[in-house]
Amino acid sequence: MTGEKIQKKMQIKYVTRVKEKNRYVKRHSYFYIGLHGKDWVESCLFFEKIAESLMALSPHKRPNYQRGNRAATLIKSTL
Repeated sequence: MTGEKIQKKMQIKYVTRVKEKNRYVKRHSYFYIGLHGKDWVESCLFFEKIAESLMALSPHKRPNYQRGNRAATLIKSTL
């Protein structure tokens, strides 16, 4: 159920690999996506301070960091 919500919010690419164009069967089930979505959000929270200190060293990467934070917020809202 959670995996389906993550996919509907279009944040699946942050949790797992997306389906390749030559692949006929999807790589992971909704159950797998839901489990790893929770783990991904927890790891984002764990490494938050380290990531912020790295952003001070390379400010041109800030848009990517902000996009990841937004994805973590959306995924967290489904859990």
